[in-house]
Amino acid sequence: MPTHADADPHHTPEAFIEAFLLELRRRNVSAALLDQAHQVLPRFLAHLREKQIHDLRAVSEETIEAYACRLAQHKTRHGRPLADATQLAHLLMIRRLFRFLLKRRWILLDPTKNLVLPRPKTLPRRVLTPSQARRLMNTAHRYHGRWWWPHVETRDHAVLETLYGTGIRRAECCRLDLGDLDLSQGQLLIRNGKGKKDRLVPLPVRARLALDAYVREARPAFVRGRRERALFTTWRGARLKPVTLAAMLKRRAKAAGLTVPLSPHVLRHTCATHLLRGGADVRHVQELLGHDSIDSTMRYTRVNVTDLAKVMARAHPRERDWERNNNRSR
Repeated sequence: MPTHADADPHHTPEAFIEAFLLELRRRNVSAALLDQAHQVLPRFLAHLREKQIHDLRAVSEETIEAYACRLAQHKTRHGRPLADATQLAHLLMIRRLFRFLLKRRWILLDPTKNLVLPRPKTLPRRVLTPSQARRLMNTAHRYHGRWWWPHVETRDHAVLETLYGTGIRRAECCRLDLGDLDLSQGQLLIRNGKGKKDRLVPLPVRARLALDAYVREARPAFVRGRRERALFTTWRGARLKPVTLAAMLKRRAKAAGLTVPLSPHVLRHTCATHLLRGGADVRHVQELLGHDSIDSTMRYTRVNVTDLAKVMARAHPRERDWERNNNRSR
């Protein structure tokens, strides 16, 4: 039977959390998960201090439920409530923390055991229309500052074509190395994706052409002999970071005249949705996106009834027979 004697009585909540973070690093979890832990856990600790709780072993189910309610009532700086997916991410991280403490025998009971998690019905992401996507890809980006460098345009175009053409995640894009790109085979190796899994994704022709131009012309001008492994770099030759990528997409969306907030996730969602609407098999889309469950893919792409009706008309034998007979009678 575990007892509190197994834990150091001088451990503070901060010390317990630091031990948890060390465990995450030891398990070599993704950088995105570590970043999430660094954002979520200090916020949870601040809530505990407000409630005069200074020991994680004193956290009860009621404490966790109160925090879940607080998340549900929280408003962003724009006055909007936190998305269900954001609330879920926060609570899952907290549950992961307490399961770690229970496994280490530093707590007697897991206060998150009976927590009811919010489950998003659909992903609250917008999708570009095909015409918007074409406009984004074809818009020649220009800087409105004191100077403009054509190589930056070449890089931005390659990034956009890669994100829209393959549906890879933001972190996966920034983590790409030059050696992950195989232009001769038209493939991209995605290393350490979600679930720490690697996968190969095919490159559409336009993405391949854009990447070829970037690798031949722009990247050498950025790196200038530096031993940089990153595929996508800044104009100074350093690996492209998520915050830089987000700023670039914002500029590109403005240049294309888009009103839809643009992010790598929007392009990922757009890629998957357009593939399904074009008749792609959901299993193939699942493989492309790197989803373990096909349920994730179906929820992710939000195929509507109209789309399904079009696919049925094109693919179902009875529908094809009716169309063929109807054409003969005309």
